Amino acid sequence: MFIAVEGIDGSGKTTVIAEVAKALPRVYVTREPSGGPIGRLLKEWALRGGTADPHVDALLFAADRVEHYKREIEPKLREGYIVITERYVESSIAYQGAAGVPIEYILYINSVVPRPHLTIILDVDPAEAVKRIKARGSLEKFEDVEFLRRVREIYLARARAEGYPVIDAGRPAGEVAKDVVAIIERAMASLRR
Repeated sequence: MFIAVEGIDGSGKTTVIAEVAKALPRVYVTREPSGGPIGRLLKEWALRGGTADPHVDALLFAADRVEHYKREIEPKLREGYIVITERYVESSIAYQGAAGVPIEYILYINSVVPRPHLTIILDVDPAEAVKRIKARGSLEKFEDVEFLRRVREIYLARARAEGYPVIDAGRPAGEVAKDVVAIIERAMASLRR
């Protein structure tokens, strides 16, 4: 099973995914930007303000995603792992969409990678998210309250349109992780039927 956990920066994705991975059998955890060459470029340059045009960001994230899927996700799925990725196509839709890139364009440039079996949105108020981010270090390019409000609106609209479960991530991470595990277990049971 292939699962994407999405949400604005500071929503607790990393912490929650780590808890979920302990609760489920045979889980492989990964994230975007990936550890591959394009992902490193994104982390070292683009996320630190290196691009002026959000279309370039969208293309870089799409290129990283294709490489990431082929190099890492697909092989682990073939080996029988539950693969959980922190961020996937919905992150591009939300972040580059909030920066003005048309969603149809983002979907098109990401059309070569398969959809996850399950996408879960962790939802938190952007002001709370920025507090969490500041507590762990400095802010990056997309970590501004007003920008994160636009990103959150897109995530929530996409969740309504696509039927993605939305979890209140303003609660303690352990509670959020239990909810995520329950959703994954139901989805796995449904796939087995």
